[in-house]
Amino acid sequence: MKNTHSQRAFTLIEASITLFIMGILIAMALPMLKSFIYRADDELMQSQLLRAIELARLEARAHGVSTVICRSDDHLHCSSKAKKSLIVFLNENEDGLVHVKEQMLAVIQTTSNRGNLYWRMFPGYRDYLLFSATEIVRTDNGTFWYCHAATTDPAWAVILNKSGRTRVVYPDKNGEIKDSEGYSLRCSLGTWSE
Repeated sequence: MKNTHSQRAFTLIEASITLFIMGILIAMALPMLKSFIYRADDELMQSQLLRAIELARLEARAHGVSTVICRSDDHLHCSSKAKKSLIVFLNENEDGLVHVKEQMLAVIQTTSNRGNLYWRMFPGYRDYLLFSATEIVRTDNGTFWYCHAATTDPAWAVILNKSGRTRVVYPDKNGEIKDSEGYSLRCSLGTWSE
């Protein structure tokens, strides 16, 4: 009697070739995957920042009380040196201080393994950005910019004008982003240069 069932199996050479081809395809896909992850991280941070600015503007108007956006490491105190997060809170006293927890409107994480959010006000005499109840920013212009880890040029920037309106800026053909004063933003120390 003849065996009607034939068994097939991969040889060691066939399995090795298959694994080799899969390795090449994975190696080609990794840079695209990294780019996709960075782009998603960029969009998330930008969306959170724009929502926080809009939240501050709307809440100031809705409550008839000034609101503040500032950097904070402890989610209670504003600090120009803080790097961990931005906080948004009601600030009736217009002093940039959280007096009671009920004032808090939002906390936005601004550092990750993939990048950091930097911020500068014009001029830098305050640690916070104040939106008055009449929806007019009570400080001069401000600029936020987001940098990937270990890069020198930002991925994007949000420029906030005196009326509280935002504009998103991406790198130009030279890979630079200039603020409203014409200075190039840099990631190395959260600085800018001419």
